[in-house]
Amino acid sequence: MFALFLLLQAAAPDIVVTGERLVEEQAKCARGECTPLGDAQATIALAEQQFRSGEYVHAKGLLAAAISRNKDKGADAPHAVAAIYEAMATVSLHEGDQDDYRRAVAGQVKTLCDNLPADDVAVQASATALGDMWIKLGRYRQAESTFRGIEKQALAEGQAYPAMMAGMKRAWLAGALGKMREARAMLDALEQRQIAQEPGFRTALRVVRLRLAVRAGDEAEITRLAGTIAADKDTPPILIWQPPYPSDAIAEANNNARAFGGVDVLPVRSSDVASIQWVDVGFWVRPDGRIEEAEILRGSRSPAWAPAILKQVEGRRYVAKANLGEEDAPGSYRIERVTRKNRYETPLGSNIRRRISAASFEVLDLTASEAATPPPGE
Repeated sequence: MFALFLLLQAAAPDIVVTGERLVEEQAKCARGECTPLGDAQATIALAEQQFRSGEYVHAKGLLAAAISRNKDKGADAPHAVAAIYEAMATVSLHEGDQDDYRRAVAGQVKTLCDNLPADDVAVQASATALGDMWIKLGRYRQAESTFRGIEKQALAEGQAYPAMMAGMKRAWLAGALGKMREARAMLDALEQRQIAQEPGFRTALRVVRLRLAVRAGDEAEITRLAGTIAADKDTPPILIWQPPYPSDAIAEANNNARAFGGVDVLPVRSSDVASIQWVDVGFWVRPDGRIEEAEILRGSRSPAWAPAILKQVEGRRYVAKANLGEEDAPGSYRIERVTRKNRYETPLGSNIRRRISAASFEVLDLTASEAATPPPGE
């Protein structure tokens, strides 16, 4: 579920347990009896169990307390402390608290950058996290400025990896905002860099260019690029295209009205509180990149939007597998958590900040941590 948590498991897997032992281990950490690493492992593991069960608020409370215990220990255990912040950011985003999400991402990045060398893999991987955060919050101009600053600084310092990551994010964002000529020019420049010849980046650049072609409806370019991209059998499926997610009509109308300086079409009342609604979707990505057997595995009580999510998943297209062999015949099975997006707001006539519905959905790939999580009862 959380990328840095998987690194922590590899560092000391004997600390991560499940069931009653996990609750007991985490309780010790809450009393200050654990190292930062042990606290991160036990608390994130328990928070992940609660998240999977839809108990977002409880998971957030666990992680917030762990941050309070460990926020001053970044110098001693930067990876562990950053992992707690990352977990907090993930849960806060799905629960709808954008302020907590923003603070957690900033805490994660600051912890890593202040306490690790610039060439550390965790620092480089987190380089674009702030820009990604602004995209999630719908602040695209600030996201572009962040990516541009990261790319410029990384190039000046000779850090090719974060510079390329930020550059590709800028190109993708320009395309998403309809600036196709600018996006293609960025990709042309990125492809001239030496690091662009590495297999991973070569494929990533082609995927970005293919997604731009799909957005522009350029059938000839789509056909040409599709033939140049093939996913390695050891990598997760690479998404080429997907239909839009269903949206909440009222929330979307309110968002559009605000964008043009208007008032909400249907204002939030002082008594409104949005519930947390979620589903886990399981599906097969076949070797040809098409989706089969998409189904709702579990979720909150009967969300009316679940059938529309299945249609969205079924309409996706992934990169076809390269060098197809017998072991690839079934394809790749994926599990995604889809949460109806919420946000926090203080409505007119109230002084209480509360969770309300927003347009669209938050999506989290559970597949990697699903494989790393022991079955219940072990």
